[in-house]
Amino acid sequence: MSWLSIFSGGNKASGDAKTSSGPQKERPSAPPTIVIDHHEYVPEEFVLGSFRIRPYDGDLIAKQKFDFRLQFDLGGDPVDVSCIGMVVKMTEEAGLVARYQSPQPFYERKLIDYLKALRGL
Repeated sequence: MSWLSIFSGGNKASGDAKTSSGPQKERPSAPPTIVIDHHEYVPEEFVLGSFRIRPYDGDLIAKQKFDFRLQFDLGGDPVDVSCIGMVVKMTEEAGLVARYQSPQPFYERKLIDYLKALRGL
């Protein structure tokens, strides 16, 4: 076997590498936690860029910007990300509906990996 085939992936015995990535893609046992003003909430809906918390008992109002922390566990590695959000809707029926800016690229990749694992992808 040549060096070129080793580095270019010409070695077809790399199927073992796929099985080693299995434990890292372990499905998370808990949804993410959103911390607003030192209160922890589990979102009812959570997608990349927005979330819904119902019931919400805080002081935020519609169109208000706010800081929050997004916490989740990715393969046994706890991740705590600081984010900036904006309230889209705040009513008793809808709860708190907010959009948030993407975190730093390093944490954005971790969040995407977490969301994929949460959905079983």
